[in-house]
Amino acid sequence: MNDPIRDVIVHYHIFKNAGTTIDALLHANFPHSHGAVEGELPWDILSSDQLQQYILANPTLKVVSSHQARLPLPEHTSLRIHPIVFLRHPIDRVESIYQFERHEPDTHLSPGIQIAKNTDLKGFVEWGLSENGTAVFRNFQTIHLAGRETDMRYAAATQADFLVASARLRELSFVGIVDRFDASIQQLRQVLKPIYPDLQLTPSLALNTSIGRSNLLSARIARISEALGNTLLNELIKANQFDLELYWQHTARDATAAFVSH
Repeated sequence: MNDPIRDVIVHYHIFKNAGTTIDALLHANFPHSHGAVEGELPWDILSSDQLQQYILANPTLKVVSSHQARLPLPEHTSLRIHPIVFLRHPIDRVESIYQFERHEPDTHLSPGIQIAKNTDLKGFVEWGLSENGTAVFRNFQTIHLAGRETDMRYAAATQADFLVASARLRELSFVGIVDRFDASIQQLRQVLKPIYPDLQLTPSLALNTSIGRSNLLSARIARISEALGNTLLNELIKANQFDLELYWQHTARDATAAFVSH
């Protein structure tokens, strides 16, 4: 007799992509069966096999969240994985990182904290794009989703990584967009409803957000552009060309899914 299939939600928590809010929603629904797994250091990654081992070793978990877990989805005869991935406009994301790191404790290992606390956004981006910066500023979402690199301090995305990331996203049942959060949550509810009919996901429960930022993406991008100036903005765009392409691909997919669901 075959063992029953175990359903597990996996939140692939990409840094500064509304992950804290998603985790709060999931924890509210699964308060006693929600787990998190990370490596020893902030720049570590966890392979699909390592994630699978964690899930199998914790049979009561229904939800797992991780900043460091990487696609592809674990494949095991006893598991059915329901992935949650959110994408964000990379230029908007960089300012969010700046605001976040300005308020982090000095004891945190992130190398950008002291830079963020002692300079303006332009200085922060200049540092981030320099030789001393990290992958957080350069196609980070592509690198994360491709999963080839093993050290996020020095990771660099290639065209091959972009193609892998794009293909993996197309295979997922759900890809959310941060600046369309409420609509994305509604889509996520529809995707998960057959398995979790009582799931309660309340849009607009925004946590860990930066105070004073406009609710409009266009307004935020305009302000960031003014703060950086054309030369630095163009450097930042060039450094995130793969992330921008992924974002626009799945913004179109998100809009299509919302239209179909209605």
